[in-house]
Amino acid sequence: MLDAGGSNDPRGATRTTERAAWTLVWLGVIIGGVDLWGSWSAWPLGGLIAPLVVVGGIGGIAAVWLVHSPRSVAMLVITMGSVLLSTGCQQAVGIHARQYYTTDSGAFNQVAARLLMHGINPYTATMAPANRLLQTASNNWTYTVTGGFVDHVSYPAGSFLLQVPAMFLGFHHQIVDWMDLGAWLVTGVLIFVLLPSSVRWVAPLLILTGVFTDVFSSGGTDAIFLPFLVVAVWRWDSFCRGPGFGAARWIGPIALGLACSIKQSPWFCVPFLAAALFIEARSSGRRPARLALGYLAIVVGVFGMVNLPFIIWQPAAWARGTLLPFNDPLVADGQGLVTLALHGIVRGVSLPLLTVAGVLVYVALLAALVVWYPQMKRIWMLLLPLTFFVATRSLSSYLLDLYPAAIVAAVCVAPASRPALARPTGRLNLPFGLAAVVPAVAAVVVSILAFGSPPLQIEVRSFAASQAALSMNSVTVEVHNTTDKRLEPHFMVTIGSGHPNGFWYTTGHRPVVLPSHGSAVVTLHPPAYVFAPAHGSHWLVVAYTSSPEALSTSPLQFWRLGKPK
Repeated sequence: MLDAGGSNDPRGATRTTERAAWTLVWLGVIIGGVDLWGSWSAWPLGGLIAPLVVVGGIGGIAAVWLVHSPRSVAMLVITMGSVLLSTGCQQAVGIHARQYYTTDSGAFNQVAARLLMHGINPYTATMAPANRLLQTASNNWTYTVTGGFVDHVSYPAGSFLLQVPAMFLGFHHQIVDWMDLGAWLVTGVLIFVLLPSSVRWVAPLLILTGVFTDVFSSGGTDAIFLPFLVVAVWRWDSFCRGPGFGAARWIGPIALGLACSIKQSPWFCVPFLAAALFIEARSSGRRPARLALGYLAIVVGVFGMVNLPFIIWQPAAWARGTLLPFNDPLVADGQGLVTLALHGIVRGVSLPLLTVAGVLVYVALLAALVVWYPQMKRIWMLLLPLTFFVATRSLSSYLLDLYPAAIVAAVCVAPASRPALARPTGRLNLPFGLAAVVPAVAAVVVSILAFGSPPLQIEVRSFAASQAALSMNSVTVEVHNTTDKRLEPHFMVTIGSGHPNGFWYTTGHRPVVLPSHGSAVVTLHPPAYVFAPAHGSHWLVVAYTSSPEALSTSPLQFWRLGKPK
């Protein structure tokens, strides 16, 4: 029965809050059943399962408030099973009916796995065949500021190795999406098992959250590294403890090495974990340098085991692909600070300066971990996305995908003892505090400078649309070079909030070359069919230059009945 406890009973209030959380979980199950009902035409059996899921969800909500405790083993198993059934069936129907990948990373992983099965090094082969796996390839490529796009593998080898066994077994249709969905559901189960019983409701709520599940079942390849990262940060401070901590003591660096061998995002966690372990070891009287280096040796060793065959096979090609996000100038994209330029709030941005600002934020966070360790021990991973928020590519995956693991890290580590760099009185020396404050202030200053004068001034002169104003066929702009350098810009037209849909080309595909302080009038044509902006919305023209490496934009254009204002 429902626990007693009035408003003055903290224990009763806590139990009521916990029941409310589990109620939200079962509400998500009902919503999943309703969504599954809409997929009956693709999977007729869904017409039977959907109402069962809905009625089960209603019963689950009632049970949460009737059982003695929602933490009982039976209640937990039934709840988690219902969540997996509701979510898994709904997303599986979507993958089954889908014929194309929605990201180039998903298509690249499938092509790379297929090439490896035929004895071809994916790092030396072109990924051009991936265009057949994308409905409109130009809408999905990752573009460079030089006017091209990425056409080779750009992740560590683990990103495609995990698909090879499934393909050997005969699975080929959207194999990457199936693997991503499976990895995400496994991640949810891991979080459910690893979290304390009082907060286990977090795991099913994460699984039911569309921003994760919908993306991870339709091209969001970050799901593959998440199970490993969750294990890596679960009780990560146990590496400093004695043998009594069992698997928790050594499994962390192994899992982190596997996560790092799949994508580059987990790499950013490695310095934080090494620094934190150094501090933990020093406070416990152990040899901090030896322990931290031992942890790093395991991480690097596991990473090397996965990638070493490809490094030996062709080291230059492997390095070119794996380090691409750090070496190649990619176009700006995402929901972070760069949005100010992408959406016309300012007229442009220097991409290298914004990159420097992101590095400064990372340094500030790492210094803050050392200086204010007791406060930062649990939350450093929650703050890490600030680095990506400032960077030129702040995709939603960079901002969100670390959080499932970050929650596990925040909940499961032990409290810190005392500041790492404290005086005997407990106060911090001023120089140590400045080590964190100075790069943070510098990041703000550099970010402001990045949005200074862009190299190009762009004015929209006219455009051509279809007769019914359904598509945009061309845009004519006047471009002025404000620098002392010769520039060769490449143009895009931003409509809506989606992924960059390719560089627009000039008549005859002639390059646009602007002499120092020169101007030109250019008519641009889309690389594929482009829907016109919605009535009452805004659009703009953007241009990329490689020297200086910058983004310049036109003023916002208002679309009204096919006529700009």
